[in-house]
Amino acid sequence: DATAAPDADAAAGEGDAPAAPSAEPCVPGDLLVEAVTDKTEYAAGENPQLSIRLTNNGDACTLNVGTTGQVFTVMSGNDTWWKSTDCQAEPSDLMVLLEAGQVVTSAAPITWDRTRSSVESCGATERQAAPAAGTSYHLYVSIGGVNSTNTAQFLLL
Repeated sequence: DATAAPDADAAAGEGDAPAAPSAEPCVPGDLLVEAVTDKTEYAAGENPQLSIRLTNNGDACTLNVGTTGQVFTVMSGNDTWWKSTDCQAEPSDLMVLLEAGQVVTSAAPITWDRTRSSVESCGATERQAAPAAGTSYHLYVSIGGVNSTNTAQFLLL
């Protein structure tokens, strides 16, 4: 009978979803969201790698950092060239516990293929290429409804 308890625990643990964090939701004013690129200039054929850096300046809290709550936008002037949500496949939620003072960066950067996106162009075999030759672009990001406080400027050469 003493062996029944561990077996029951093992069976109960298999296939169960991880427990959701138990802290309060994050307060947007306590979060610092920053747009990050891996370089400031990209030669012909190099694709920009786009990331988010998130700093929790408040108490421990929970935030959905999944792709459902992330938006990456590449603009040149007032012209929106690319948006991560235009052709997003299978967005997902990921609730995490952010400790006070914790800094989190994207687990893997998103690659911009240097083309214009729109919801109408998702199945297109060819999309308009972004102008290069020193054209300046800005990356704007948001996560969990909180917009970045900066843009990451970069050039396509």
